[in-house]
Amino acid sequence: MMNRNFWYGALVISVALVTLNSTTASHASELGVSTSGRHLTVKDKPFFWLGDTVWLLAQVPSRDELEMYLRTRAEQGFTVIQLTAVMGEERVWGTARRTTRGDVPFVENDVLKPAVTTGNDPADPTQYDYWDHLDYVLERIHAHGFRAALVTYFVGWQGEGYKFLKPSNAHQYGLFLGTRYRGKPEIIWILGGDNTPKTDDQKAVWPLVAKGLAEGLTGKEDYSQVLMTYHINGGASSAQLWHNSPWLDFNMAQTWDAYQNIYPAILSDYQRTPVKPCGLGEGAYEDGPQYPTKPINALVIRKQACWSWFAGGYHTYGNGNVWHFDTCKPELTQTWKEALRSPGAATLRHAKNFLTKIGWWKFVPDASIIAEGEGSGRTRNVAMRSVDGDALAVYLAGSATVKLRLDKVTVGDSLTAHWTHPATGEERSAGTFDRQARSFTPPAGWGDALLHVAAQKHTPK
Repeated sequence: MMNRNFWYGALVISVALVTLNSTTASHASELGVSTSGRHLTVKDKPFFWLGDTVWLLAQVPSRDELEMYLRTRAEQGFTVIQLTAVMGEERVWGTARRTTRGDVPFVENDVLKPAVTTGNDPADPTQYDYWDHLDYVLERIHAHGFRAALVTYFVGWQGEGYKFLKPSNAHQYGLFLGTRYRGKPEIIWILGGDNTPKTDDQKAVWPLVAKGLAEGLTGKEDYSQVLMTYHINGGASSAQLWHNSPWLDFNMAQTWDAYQNIYPAILSDYQRTPVKPCGLGEGAYEDGPQYPTKPINALVIRKQACWSWFAGGYHTYGNGNVWHFDTCKPELTQTWKEALRSPGAATLRHAKNFLTKIGWWKFVPDASIIAEGEGSGRTRNVAMRSVDGDALAVYLAGSATVKLRLDKVTVGDSLTAHWTHPATGEERSAGTFDRQARSFTPPAGWGDALLHVAAQKHTPK
């Protein structure tokens, strides 16, 4: 990083302020929240969130590696790529650490001095800077058909990033980001970063970042055109701090090792008022060696996802080798390129396809469907029903028999049922029934199962 001329500090912020003051209107937002308040939308259509956690995507991989990663996740059915603009947790990366390209986000670690250079030619290291590469990563994410969920500044569970991001510069930093990405493909913005603020100063940072983001993106403090949430530490939810904040559009929970708590955690957020979309931003990473609840295998990965979705929420997956791209050695069990096609990541699309086929946005959680055999903890079976009364769906986390209240389907007299194997996508008929309570046992050899029961459709004569 030699012979660079950085444009930073007052100049960067003054340009942002000129943009803010000269324009008050903003383009219509593609990203939004449904009229029910239950899920996210893209162009007013329900958006299914199957996210992948790759915090260091903008710091480590080369351009060619980025393409390989994105192609693979697209093939596997993911829809959201969750990454960080600046990684402030020192164990993971740290604000002051250079990327694999030799770049840093700020001059002298000063948030008011973004290390921005003139030009953006990737062949010229005096032009191509940290922020140019983040621009490119975001552009490629959207080009592959994903939505980018970007952590503005990942401060870490111990709050190490607060050494640099403070109330005195938080608004300006948000304004810098908002101005830079105004008019670009819309980003889902994530504040925090594995963190619950411990002091008033730390807590004051995030509304200021949110205000700056909104002003930079829309020309005024208009949160209706910006989609934002907060990534909190393990065992907590953004709702505990920010549920009633005007800038928080949807909630995000984290369970870390305690994946058995996913369903009740998401359901708790689902039941809050005012109604806001909710889901899991981070659970237990596949193949992660650090969890007391390991092994985190493909079955556990599917359980986590289905518990999130059947609680009325969204789900973000993570792999213990992929998120850091081989840089976090204590948590490395194989190379990230090998782990990219891990069994858990490869099979989540089957549950996604099942839920898309039945119209997941028309369903609400309903534990009373399971009359017997609900289970608990790591063996919890979960259910939901359609708001129109014409169908119900069940996820069985194991091979146990469950007795279902089929009278929860309130229309029609004849019901048809179908199994789907979440590990393979295989479908099997489960029979035709009346609306009396009935027991169901998954097909032999299935480690988990999805069941759809619907009112039989009759073709008019």
